[in-house]
Amino acid sequence: MPSIAPWKQAFSAQIQTLACPTFSFATASQAGGIVASHVRTLVFRGFYGELPANKYNPVSGNIGFQSDLITFTTDKRMEKFRDLGGVEGVASSSLPTVTNNVEACFWVPSDGNPMIGKQWRIRGKCFVLPRDLEVADKAVGETKEWLVERLSKEGGGDGSDFDFAKEYKAHFGNLSPVLRGSFRNPLPGAPKELGNGGLTPKSPIGDDQLDEEVALSHFRITVIEPTRVEYLDLEGRTKTIWVQVGSDAEKNEKLENFGKVEGDWREVEVWP
Repeated sequence: MPSIAPWKQAFSAQIQTLACPTFSFATASQAGGIVASHVRTLVFRGFYGELPANKYNPVSGNIGFQSDLITFTTDKRMEKFRDLGGVEGVASSSLPTVTNNVEACFWVPSDGNPMIGKQWRIRGKCFVLPRDLEVADKAVGETKEWLVERLSKEGGGDGSDFDFAKEYKAHFGNLSPVLRGSFRNPLPGAPKELGNGGLTPKSPIGDDQLDEEVALSHFRITVIEPTRVEYLDLEGRTKTIWVQVGSDAEKNEKLENFGKVEGDWREVEVWP
């Protein structure tokens, strides 16, 4: 059973103060030998296995589980999916795990002065999860095993009895009706002059319409596994770095002999 990261409690408490928990998401893609950087604004959807309660969502997520995996959602037809290494399978349920090095940056402004606040920079590996984690597919099976190892259960235990299909549906239900409806719109980013590809813009998907297959076929949950976390407090003028013990980040930054170790993480106070 994995230990919960020592930075998680403070991070969660601060993010919950935001009316809309958005963050900047940095990736790099390569095509034709050219590397291109991308920065997008995304919405933090909570930690995987800990879906925030939503009174409008009739589908509840798993109860009593926790992880350090940061989640956001995406449309598998978007450029972002391809930038993360996404590959279309024969069927949407057989998509392999895709991974990439990414960085997420959260800004929590001060109540008294929005120009001063707290910043969280989280580096890690990003994984777009397959829609169906129960199919007989080697890559999908490896993804499920990877998730089970990173989930823990309150009172002891791992994620072996975690309901992945339930979590997928609950994440979809936690979106607003308008955002749910966007997943059955025409191809994102395609010129309108090419037509709609047979998909016309449709109305929002209500809380009682969560089985809309076209939208569900495009909807994906994406997780970030943090490997390095940096916290800058401009009010307190302090800066803290957490790196996983034995990781490349710990070695590259020569932090092996500094700070303190808690679980799988090394915490080091540095000059801001």
